[in-house]
Amino acid sequence: MKDYDKTIGECDKVIQMAKEGPYDFQKLGKAMARKANALFMQNKFDESIALYKEALLEFNDYTIKEALKKVQKEKAKRDAEAYINPELAEQHKERGNELFKAGNFPDAIKEFDEGLKRDPNNKFLYSNRTFAYIKLMEPV
Repeated sequence: MKDYDKTIGECDKVIQMAKEGPYDFQKLGKAMARKANALFMQNKFDESIALYKEALLEFNDYTIKEALKKVQKEKAKRDAEAYINPELAEQHKERGNELFKAGNFPDAIKEFDEGLKRDPNNKFLYSNRTFAYIKLMEPV
């Protein structure tokens, strides 16, 4: 139904009840996992990961582990997409070229690597980094 706020509220009630009454680890872990899933659907990755880890402490279940891996993978993907910026990649390329011309090949490689993180589709960064590795006589 995609009413995540209501789901989170209901899970909070269940978590509170599970902690007050006879302590049932399995129900508590499942309620925490369900709340973490609702947080994930709201794109609150850090809160979701923390709650999944707490749920695993209560109830160590394969499905919770897989859900945690899924959230961590999605967070890493979103972080990588947010890091992409072609303008900054061009600045790193220019700094790398200056360092290459000065003969400082290890630092030039670092600049080209950072540029590739910012824009992985820039073919010139790959070729410049390759030339720097050739100058160092190191295999890639």
